[in-house]
Amino acid sequence: MGLRTFLCWMPVGGILLHLSSAPASALLKFSEGRNQLFVTGSMSVGYDSNIFASDGGQGDIFTNSSLALEYARRAGLISVNGSIGWNLGSFASNPSEDFSNPTFSLEFVKNTGRTTGSFTLGATRQSQADASVNQRTDSWNYNAGLNWKYPVIERYSLAGSLGYGMVDYVDNSSGLTDLATYMASTDLFYTYTSQRDILGGYRIRLSDTSTGGRTTDHSLTAGVSGKILAKLNGTVRGGYQIRQEDTGETFGSTTSSASVTWAVNKKLSLTGSVNKDFSTTATDSSVDTLSFNLDAQYALRHQWSLYCGFGAGQSDFLNGTDSGRHDYYFTWSTGVNYSLNDHFKASLTYSYFQNWSNRAASTFDRHSITLNITSRW
Repeated sequence: MGLRTFLCWMPVGGILLHLSSAPASALLKFSEGRNQLFVTGSMSVGYDSNIFASDGGQGDIFTNSSLALEYARRAGLISVNGSIGWNLGSFASNPSEDFSNPTFSLEFVKNTGRTTGSFTLGATRQSQADASVNQRTDSWNYNAGLNWKYPVIERYSLAGSLGYGMVDYVDNSSGLTDLATYMASTDLFYTYTSQRDILGGYRIRLSDTSTGGRTTDHSLTAGVSGKILAKLNGTVRGGYQIRQEDTGETFGSTTSSASVTWAVNKKLSLTGSVNKDFSTTATDSSVDTLSFNLDAQYALRHQWSLYCGFGAGQSDFLNGTDSGRHDYYFTWSTGVNYSLNDHFKASLTYSYFQNWSNRAASTFDRHSITLNITSRW
């Protein structure tokens, strides 16, 4: 089925390639260009050796295609970004895993004035392999967020956020639990130099599951944002976090969030990230997860670029049905990208993932190769 879909899309790809020499611009503009509409389409075909992310998981040829309508308004104090789209996926040997998923997002942004910030809304249906439960899951994901920043005096600024997230599984018969998350945070920024801020903050996060589980996370962190070193830019923060279970259990651990970029030269850039945080799995287990990623981008001539990335991490399952489980993973990927303009972009990517666990079903490897074509008008 995936191969047939790919063959049907080949003529479309040829037409897009022929038209791609036109300059990139919005498909439709009105109100003197303050309102713009874009249409984005993409198509991927490839092979995944383990579509269930589990020991003995089956491989398959897959085809994904998506179409999205985007709206952008740039007028007055508030900018608006919105999109609505659909994502279709099919598998050659596992048609029961085919999916048809809608997605929606809306954002209001205020970038001028003393107080700046944004308000976001989103809803999407996702079909994916979940390595924490070693099966494919289908879920509706809803989110809402409010972010703001206010300069108090010359060198000090306050920032904060409120957030809501909901993961609602379509089929709970296999023991999957829905998860609702509520979050509030505040940060104090001190302008140390014109290119570097020192920050400190507090976050509280409440999580409720459909089986009655409830957790409360308290996190205190400090860090640096802006120019970390001479050519290293980004945000690095770390601290300590406490998770309180409604059963009376309490877990404490370090927490961190870092993302930095090093522009080695005009062609080569490196991006590294580290994250350590508590989370809740689809089986209502608390997990302390640490992950690290390092990605490299190298620009070639004539719109070509190369990509390579490495990652590693570990997950400690603290309670629930997987209490005492420890997972470790390593992943790497490489690929080549071609970007003529917004009308035609293509990439070919290979990725490998290996997971080790003291739970037999969770020890597996997975590799995939994907060809993707994207066009935006």
